Amino acid sequence: MYALKNKSLLSMAIALAVSTSTYANDSTIEEVTVVAKPTSYASNVIEPAMLEQQSSVSSILSVIDNLPGISINEGDAFGGDDWSTTITMRGFSIDGNQQQLGMTVDGIPNGGSNYGGGAKANRYLESENLATVEVGQGTSDIKSASLEALGGTFNFVSKDPSLEKGATFAYTSGSHDATRYYIKHETGTVFNNTQAYVSYSQTDTSRWIGSGSNGGKDNQHAELKFVSNFDDLTLTGRLSYDDVSETNYNSVSLEQFEQTPDWDQLTWNWTGVPHFDQMFAEGWGTLRENTLGYLKFEYAISPTSLLTVSPYYHKNSGRGDWIPPYLTTPVDENGDPTTEGGTNAGSYGFADSEGNPLAPNADCTQSLSWPWESGPGLNPACYDATATPVMSYRHTHYNKDRLGVTANYQATFGDHDIEAGFWYEQSERDESRDWHKVIDARIYHHFDSTPYWTQYKNTFDTDTFKWYLQDSINFGDLTLNIGAKQYLVELQKYDHFANERSDKVDSDSDVLFSGGVLYQLNNSTELFASYSENFSAIKDGVLERDSSTLTNIEPETADNIDFGVRYQADRLTLTATAYSVKFDNRITFIAPGSGTDGIDYTIGTNGSYVNVGGIDSNGLELAASYMLTPSWSVYSSYTNSSSEYSSDDPNAYDSQGVILRDESGNEVAPSFRKGDSIIDSSEDLFVVSTDYFSDGFRVGLSAKYTGERLGAWQDEDTRTRNKVDGYTVLDFNAGYSTDVDAGPFKAIDVSFVVYNVTDKSYLAGGTGNGATYYIGAPRTAAVTFTADF
Repeated sequence: MYALKNKSLLSMAIALAVSTSTYANDSTIEEVTVVAKPTSYASNVIEPAMLEQQSSVSSILSVIDNLPGISINEGDAFGGDDWSTTITMRGFSIDGNQQQLGMTVDGIPNGGSNYGGGAKANRYLESENLATVEVGQGTSDIKSASLEALGGTFNFVSKDPSLEKGATFAYTSGSHDATRYYIKHETGTVFNNTQAYVSYSQTDTSRWIGSGSNGGKDNQHAELKFVSNFDDLTLTGRLSYDDVSETNYNSVSLEQFEQTPDWDQLTWNWTGVPHFDQMFAEGWGTLRENTLGYLKFEYAISPTSLLTVSPYYHKNSGRGDWIPPYLTTPVDENGDPTTEGGTNAGSYGFADSEGNPLAPNADCTQSLSWPWESGPGLNPACYDATATPVMSYRHTHYNKDRLGVTANYQATFGDHDIEAGFWYEQSERDESRDWHKVIDARIYHHFDSTPYWTQYKNTFDTDTFKWYLQDSINFGDLTLNIGAKQYLVELQKYDHFANERSDKVDSDSDVLFSGGVLYQLNNSTELFASYSENFSAIKDGVLERDSSTLTNIEPETADNIDFGVRYQADRLTLTATAYSVKFDNRITFIAPGSGTDGIDYTIGTNGSYVNVGGIDSNGLELAASYMLTPSWSVYSSYTNSSSEYSSDDPNAYDSQGVILRDESGNEVAPSFRKGDSIIDSSEDLFVVSTDYFSDGFRVGLSAKYTGERLGAWQDEDTRTRNKVDGYTVLDFNAGYSTDVDAGPFKAIDVSFVVYNVTDKSYLAGGTGNGATYYIGAPRTAAVTFTADF
């Protein structure tokens, strides 16, 4: 392929140093590909050593955790649960309630990162096929295809096929019953112009909490990729398939963590008491199936112009499970029993021998206290011995089909590098919820396959169109970038039971401008500054909620400013970035009865989404890589950030700042005020790692410190808040690889990884409300044997 001429020599040098500096043998260098281009905003790519720091059984999300400004937390060290996965960068988050960071795979949009119908990059790409990850902190690449890129983007890049024919087999065994089989076949060059590979893996783990029937992860994953060259045209095709069943981790309060720091309140022994068994781990499940395929046509129109067109298709299907400790009584609008739609007229936890609902004995007031107060209705002591406990198995079904195309045109005209293109996508997402009767709650959670109630069934259509245009002007040592983009997004909901469509909702952005300056100070140093206007469309999930007043909801926006310096010497690479972000129109979900104890399993489509003001963030990001010797390197990053709410919570305070009262006249729960630090954001992140490579042997040690975080407000008068202590996690990795000439074997490799070497007990990612957190994974080890044929 032809290359466009106006590239920053320092940017390319830094990228080259990052991709090679920590490796001492050529066989490993070939496994990492870094694309260099001049950037006037904060951007990073992972170092090769960061791949070695992770076991192949781990999620690929974990490889970016040591980059500045980023915090990745997953339910276990192997990333075995999407429900408990949280990602934060510059005060923006991906968690169960927020999707504020963009994510793509080879530039193809992931379809959103939310739990209900979304899929993060680990559903599309596994570690052996990962080349690198390109991270744009704050200001993303103008062509990035995402509706969630308020605070930056992650682009996970897959490896290209090898020129040499071969096969790879790998086996991993680890803590918590972890096993993984991986096989890959490389075709080498066929038809004189094509290379391809196909791979398959099977991964199984158990939850680290508990024993016996404590659930875990069962994952099958397959990938195919080919690259064909036809003179001025390069055709790339990729197909990935992922089928996973995950048992969730549960979040806990600070008090629960202090009492039992190694238990997330989920159980692994069936008791026959539904109030207890609603916490049975295997009843908390995520099932997902994702297929993503794309073709990429890259046509060199001339030595200075390139056209890239990438059509793609994505199919997502799955289910989320819970086991409510009762049966519901669904009725229609006339109060008659129904099996579709309607509302729940009441729930009951016990029935007679004929299946008729029973009420607790009138004189019984006893209540079970764990996991929360049951009341007499769910307490077996309040019923005769002949009463039979009953339960439901609640399924939420998710299906999504996306069809889209991205197109990008790059050309050089004199001192101008022009980039223009568009992204178009049609998305249809189905969501429904049904309730199944547990056949005998005294024995186990086996359920009737025919639901007794389908609570709702909706389809959401989303049409997305984005255009962009950017000009990079070269003035010798100075490069000026000027760009504009716009999102045109249209949403509509179809309610299958009401047989009606909502009005179409336009969630269009204004024309969003960006600009940047890159100055080559000398051969080793470049300075950069940038400004960008970022945008996140109203999600179709807002249309799920009947009480959301769409005329009062505005899309989220963020203005990002970066100032930075990059330095590259023979053995030292440094980057430093100061940033400022103004985030407006933050959207949050207000659940009905959200202050009550326990889980509201019947919430359905109740509740609402509202705008709750904004956030102002400022910070400093530093990263350094130093080669002590040709075989020994040290890497470090440090982030200091301050993120504050820019207004009072409108759901808790009136326009005069006076706390509101509920219908009973009681003050609502205290919440954020202007100037308060945001929930679950650490001011300080510090990483230091060292890696040694020599004659096939490698060893590395990495430590990451996460500073304390503030949570929910406990008292309005004192403004006291939950506080999560800071913590340091130490990881270790070692391995040995060598070429062999023994029978069919070409090379072998053995790698060993230990996470949390000191077995530190800590609270990791939060749930966004500042009240509960996921417990950090304990010491976890894995060993992988790999053979090349």
